[in-house]
Amino acid sequence: MTIKTNKMNERFGVKDVEYEWKVGKVCPRSVDLVRALAPGSTVADIGCYGWLLGEASAASGATLIGVDQAEPPGRPPHARFEHGSNTKIDLDDDSCDVVIAGHVLEHVFDGIGFGTELLRILKPGGLLWIETPSELGCHAVSTDDPQDQSFHSFWDDPTHIRPWTPGALYRLAISCHAYPLAIQRTQTGDVPSSTMLARKPSFIPMRLTARFAMTCAASPRPHRSGVSDQTLVAGPIRKRLTNACPS
Repeated sequence: MTIKTNKMNERFGVKDVEYEWKVGKVCPRSVDLVRALAPGSTVADIGCYGWLLGEASAASGATLIGVDQAEPPGRPPHARFEHGSNTKIDLDDDSCDVVIAGHVLEHVFDGIGFGTELLRILKPGGLLWIETPSELGCHAVSTDDPQDQSFHSFWDDPTHIRPWTPGALYRLAISCHAYPLAIQRTQTGDVPSSTMLARKPSFIPMRLTARFAMTCAASPRPHRSGVSDQTLVAGPIRKRLTNACPS
C-alpha cells in the first residue's frame, strides 16, 4: 500500500491513500485464529453458548470475553461475561484484539448496525471473524414431518432472519468501514456457510467507500418507499468518509 499526500491534505492532517488488494479465499478456523494470538490479547466471542473458544484462548494466554443475551453455563476460569444484544454490546470502544461472531449474524435484523458495533469494540488493526449460513441452505428441501427436530433447511429455524452470501459479507465489511481480508464458502456440520476475516483500519479509507458507492450506483434497487439503496446506503457512507480524518 502506498500513501500519497498533497499540500492541502498535509495542512489538515489528512492522508490520501492508494492501495490495491485482492480478497483471499481461505479463512482460518476461529479456534486456530484464537490459538495463534499473543499472550495478553483480548478476544470477544459474540454468541458464546458452549464457550467454544475456551480451550483455544487458554492455550494462547488470551483473555476471553463471552458476549450473549444471558450468560451460558460452563464459563472457563480465565473468561468473563458481558451482556450484548443486537446492536448493543456492553464493551468499551477499541477494547478487543479479535472479535468472533459465529452463526449470529443470521439472527440479526440490522446486519450493518451489528457489524458496526463489532467494529466499534475492536482495536484499530484488530481482526473480525464472522461465519453465517449461506443462501445454499435455503435450497434444501425440509421434511414433511412438522415435529421433526432436524434442521434440513435454513428456514427450519424460526429465529433465522436471512442468509448471507460471500458477496453480502464483502459488502457488509465495506459498509462498516472494514478491510475484507478473506472470504470463503464453508461447511459447518451440515450447514452451508459463508466465512469472512476482516480487519479494522486505523483510519477510514476514502477510496474503499468510493468503490462500494460505485457498486450501489451500478444497480440501485427501489425500496417500498421509492428510495433506492444508493440513497440509503452509499450516500450516507460517502458523506461520513468524505469528512473523515485519520485516527
